[in-house]
Amino acid sequence: MNRITLKQYNNSLSVANLSRQESLDPQSLNLLTYSGPKDTCQGVATGRLGNMAGGFHFNLLGVKWYGTEHLYLCGEWSTEGRRSVEIQEYIRKMASGVYAKRCSKAKYKAEIRTDFTSFRYDWMLWCVWQKCLLNREFAMLLRSIPEDTVIVEVVKNDPVWAAYPDSEGIIRGGNAMGKILTICRHCLITGTEPDINRQLLNEVGIYILGNRVEF
Repeated sequence: MNRITLKQYNNSLSVANLSRQESLDPQSLNLLTYSGPKDTCQGVATGRLGNMAGGFHFNLLGVKWYGTEHLYLCGEWSTEGRRSVEIQEYIRKMASGVYAKRCSKAKYKAEIRTDFTSFRYDWMLWCVWQKCLLNREFAMLLRSIPEDTVIVEVVKNDPVWAAYPDSEGIIRGGNAMGKILTICRHCLITGTEPDINRQLLNEVGIYILGNRVEF
């Protein structure tokens, strides 16, 4: 795994590097961490940055979403057809992202799109960016995070979206959620758009509540 500086980390952030495994040293980097929705770090309510945090509703595709996690989960069952709509409605109506994830995986895991991992990073970035655009409070929270910090979701046994400290205190993992939040923060501050592979998302065909999403 790569042990990098803040400058290297920030300069390398892109969708292409979301899957890269990192080694983040808290002695040399200013890490802003969260694990659960109620967490704080350095006086910042960092837990509210996570997908499982409530209170950041937004309207998209003609319906209300309780949070990013609900929208992201719907992507796992996003093929064309009535069955996908039924599963998505089941997910969307759950008030908690935690329960939406737990219950949908328990009931419908066998029906997840077989190609989902091929576009999950771009899909997650798109989902988080929609929340940034459509929920002013969340956008303001993310913009308030100091630019000299590295946002890290700390979760054990999740080397894809999060990272976790080893026996020496080095935080290792993909930290894809932290990277996505950092990308979105940068775009909010600079007035730019995330470099989402919209061509890929259009090619795989993502249907939400019966309608094909155009990216």
